[in-house]
Amino acid sequence: MWCTRWFLPLLLLPLPTAPPYFLVLFLLSLFIQAKPCFYCIVVLITLFFSSCYWQPFPIDSPLSVPWADNITTFAEALNATLATPYDKPLPPVMSTLDRCWCDFWGNGFFDPYNISQWERASVLRLADEIERERKEELAAQQVASEVEEPESSEPTEVEPMPRTAAPDPTPSARSIRDVAAGMWSVVHPYIQTIRAVAESKIPLFKMDNVTASEPVESLPALRWEYDLRTHGLGLIVDFGWTRSSSA
Repeated sequence: MWCTRWFLPLLLLPLPTAPPYFLVLFLLSLFIQAKPCFYCIVVLITLFFSSCYWQPFPIDSPLSVPWADNITTFAEALNATLATPYDKPLPPVMSTLDRCWCDFWGNGFFDPYNISQWERASVLRLADEIERERKEELAAQQVASEVEEPESSEPTEVEPMPRTAAPDPTPSARSIRDVAAGMWSVVHPYIQTIRAVAESKIPLFKMDNVTASEPVESLPALRWEYDLRTHGLGLIVDFGWTRSSSA
């Protein structure tokens, strides 16, 4: 890290205002003279890029060049920049635009850096932010006042609608009703017949060898022969039948 001794004083001194082309030639000549190693080059590039960040400072700080006799601080410059007087307290600190040790985007490559223009651009940016916040607050207050304002609208009287007679059924509706009535007149006799048969309790079917007039004998539960024909099965179960013995 001994080769960085040529460049560290550049970071300890205030930022230069020389034209960028002069600073580039100066750094190039130092690199040729010192011949830093790769690690020192990485460290130096990181240190030079870290100079681009500017920490916020108090808004009462003086300007480098006063804008007028009564505008010597950033706070006074901000009050003079605002379109309307700001009734709220100003922010205690402000941030400036980023500026690097060798700035190529300020005033050009061959022109010196303009500090006054940099300060003015920073103040204008802060003024734009304050104006935008003020417009948002006014819009929010206007919306809130419109919501809270009671609506002074008189209730309107609703006139009752006149009652009209129901329209006559259409021809299509009448035809459907006539068809339904005709179908009911055809089906109704069959329904009456089925209902009469069900109420008379007359058996419609007779099983073989069984008549309604014949009394049903009561048989014991345990017997040698079971006749299942009365239950709808053409089967007789006989437990008393035995196979004849062969001679």
